[in-house]
Amino acid sequence: MLPLGRRKWHCVASGFVVAILLALGAAIMLERVSEFPINLHRKNGLAFRDKSSFKISIFADLHYGENAWDAWGPVQDVNSSRVMDFVLDVEKPDFVIFLGDVITANNLATANATLYWDKAIASTAKRSIPWASVLGNHDDAAFEWPVDWFGPAGIPGFCSDSELPSSSLYFSGTTRAELMNHEVQQRLSISLNGPEVLWPSISNFVIQISSSKKGGGAVTLLYFLDSGGGTYAEVISAHQATWFQQVAIDNNPDGRTPEIVFWHIPSQAFDSVSPTPNGPISSPCFGTINLETVASQVGEWGIMNILKNRPSVKAVIVGHNHGLDWCCPYEKLWLCFARHTGYGGYGTWTRGARQLELTEDPFQIRTWILLENGTKTSARILYPRSKEMATSNIKTPSGTLA
Repeated sequence: MLPLGRRKWHCVASGFVVAILLALGAAIMLERVSEFPINLHRKNGLAFRDKSSFKISIFADLHYGENAWDAWGPVQDVNSSRVMDFVLDVEKPDFVIFLGDVITANNLATANATLYWDKAIASTAKRSIPWASVLGNHDDAAFEWPVDWFGPAGIPGFCSDSELPSSSLYFSGTTRAELMNHEVQQRLSISLNGPEVLWPSISNFVIQISSSKKGGGAVTLLYFLDSGGGTYAEVISAHQATWFQQVAIDNNPDGRTPEIVFWHIPSQAFDSVSPTPNGPISSPCFGTINLETVASQVGEWGIMNILKNRPSVKAVIVGHNHGLDWCCPYEKLWLCFARHTGYGGYGTWTRGARQLELTEDPFQIRTWILLENGTKTSARILYPRSKEMATSNIKTPSGTLA
């Protein structure tokens, strides 16, 4: 053992060396971020048609596979598909976004959760509508063993104490990377695997919506970020923030192209603008349900500071909180919840989906929520901000806004 004086010096010196190594590691990591591809899906076929708008339907928190072993669970999946079928048939969107928690992996006693992922995207795929997906905290969550499986009835699918587990029951789940690899292989998926340097986050990419005019330049850019959860912390990392900043500058250096950002778990900025839970949603916020506290990320590592100082960013849209569907202004952009779409997950309120309608010339972002009962609510023009619509609560037989 070193003498006390030498031990103190040894600790100081070791700490100094560690600090240098950490600083070098961070510098190397940031340099690697700049070396990686920007993951922009430019030639994806998404474009405005001449003199028409571009419509996006957002499906949040579907939670396919919840209680997959009993009668209740599969019925919820059927109901979720019914909601999506209705929304897609009424709105006829050009593009669909799956905003995380597509499946409830912690209820899936199978190594191949992609089977449930495929069920979740089926309504969109069979209508030949392109889509993109961002991962949520439940998509790769570890399996949670139900307590009643240890009662007299035992584990579903086992007939006797001597029977070995079925080959279809692994209880090990499907990793985030495996889910995204499966997703990007689908014919109509426009999702991309994010740069490996951003691991363990996976779903980090950019999609361009092109002009109907000759040359087909970008009319808007859609950014997708992995907000974590499941097998790692619920957070957008500092490296993701740096990556976003680089991508945004590379692809939109003058900030002329409007940008919309999507991730699953709300950032802590949502807490700062939130209406009082269970209270009224007062102007300038708008929405219809405000029934819980914002369940935000565990840390804030720079992404919101970048976004609020980037005038081209018009809105951030998240899921995660099933009991919230409001939008509130934050600096010069909007922070919006989608709407709980799936019958899986907690909550009994009416299911629905947030819609975005973009127009090219002049550029405009319009939003509303279509509920499964045909009601269209919370209609508003998000951009330009000076042309905000009054919140409406309209039900029309044709499914169009009055």
